[in-house]
Amino acid sequence: MARRSWRNFDYLLLGALLLLSAYGVTMIYSATINTSGIENLVQRQIIYVIAGTVLLLVTASVDYRLLELVQLPFPILTPLVLALGNVGLVISLQLGQMQPEEITLSLSLFEPSFPVMIVGMLLVIAAYVADRLWIEKLDLLLPRAVMAMVVAGAAAAAFAALNGLGADRPLAQSPYLLVGGVAVVYLLDCLTLRFTDTLRSPLYVVVLGMLGIILVVGQASGGAQRWLGAGMVQPSELSKILMIVVLAKFLVDREEEMEKFSTVLVSLGLVAVPMLLIYLQPDLGTALTMIAIWAAMMWMAGMRFRHLLFLAAVGVAALPLVWLNLEEYMRQRLLLFVNPTADPDSYFNVHQALVSIGSGGWTGKGLTHGTQSQLHFLRVRHTDFIFAVTAEELGFLGATVMIGLIVFLLWRVLQVAGRSRDTFGRLIAAGVAGLILFQSVINVGMNLGLMPVTGIPLPFVSYGGSSFLTLMVAMGLVESVAMRHKKLEFD
Repeated sequence: MARRSWRNFDYLLLGALLLLSAYGVTMIYSATINTSGIENLVQRQIIYVIAGTVLLLVTASVDYRLLELVQLPFPILTPLVLALGNVGLVISLQLGQMQPEEITLSLSLFEPSFPVMIVGMLLVIAAYVADRLWIEKLDLLLPRAVMAMVVAGAAAAAFAALNGLGADRPLAQSPYLLVGGVAVVYLLDCLTLRFTDTLRSPLYVVVLGMLGIILVVGQASGGAQRWLGAGMVQPSELSKILMIVVLAKFLVDREEEMEKFSTVLVSLGLVAVPMLLIYLQPDLGTALTMIAIWAAMMWMAGMRFRHLLFLAAVGVAALPLVWLNLEEYMRQRLLLFVNPTADPDSYFNVHQALVSIGSGGWTGKGLTHGTQSQLHFLRVRHTDFIFAVTAEELGFLGATVMIGLIVFLLWRVLQVAGRSRDTFGRLIAAGVAGLILFQSVINVGMNLGLMPVTGIPLPFVSYGGSSFLTLMVAMGLVESVAMRHKKLEFD
């Protein structure tokens, strides 16, 4: 059985991956050869390629269908996660009301908040018990709608009553209002969309836990808090792969309900929560990648075109609100993309990338002979702008070969999706294809001045450990699907 499975291994896909990785190592070498302080990047990238290949083979050897089993729902996870979320909100509220010099790492600091935390936990448990004993058994839409209006009205009346007690009362009662609000939202969700049912998935809770920890103990670098382990691990990269698996399981369980708009909304909410946590790091590029993954998988799952149009219209209408809530540097990058002459200094690197690409001609200036890269006019050339280095030193033909390898890679992944024996495997392959396509288009478009600068790496080519290794794990999942695409007659 195992020997037959390896016969179905997509060796052309692996070959394209290794060629693309070798392309990346070569260009990283050329981009850093005369740069002091980063002489070991080539050796590190070679180690990443070797380790990534091993990870790919190990992942491929494991049946991808086991990932469905590890997502067996645990109903008790929902109140547990919401109760812990309540505790986190209370602590955050208390710390936000204190001066930095008043904050000390001691348990006594939070003693005044213990009653609020307990009340929050009890309210969440009460909503959970009501759901298990009664709400889940309501099959009719009308009773649910009536009860939802009653709960919302009661909550609004309670808040209005507290607000009428005096100007200081809402501030004093704000922690209780906060935990009570979480319980009310949970109860309303049980009566309507039931989005909180997604918290029953252990893998989804792991994703939220990883991204939540980053906001508390993550290492900050370059104005963003994204790393763990002295900058060695970037959980947001791994979360992209895990979310592909989580979303695939969600859509498989609701394969017969894709006609319902509620299914689309819940799937979008499933992605929106980790997307928000990633944005808060802040990391807009990776957050947008989540939307690309969602769109690719929803399209493969059979999302109705009218639902897509409606969500697109809502997204366009919400752009002013999104703009107001963007970080200042994000707004500056978008403005710079629209009007490069407004800030020539900030546009310098994009301009140098365009000069590099334009000066390469058909065959390029030769490896390690690019003027813009070797004279260090082009910054971050081994990561975000490695495509510009390739176009300058290997020319149009060299850049075309690299893009051709990426296109071939995507074609093979889609071939695997088409041959998949089940919907779960097909959706995993579609999610990986959407991830690679989005990152490739954004990175190349950024180098060509057609996209705003976002810091998204070029898959399998740009230098980086977390990004490269997690992408190799993703390709291992695709290979796992490919190896098991034929249903054997006597297995």
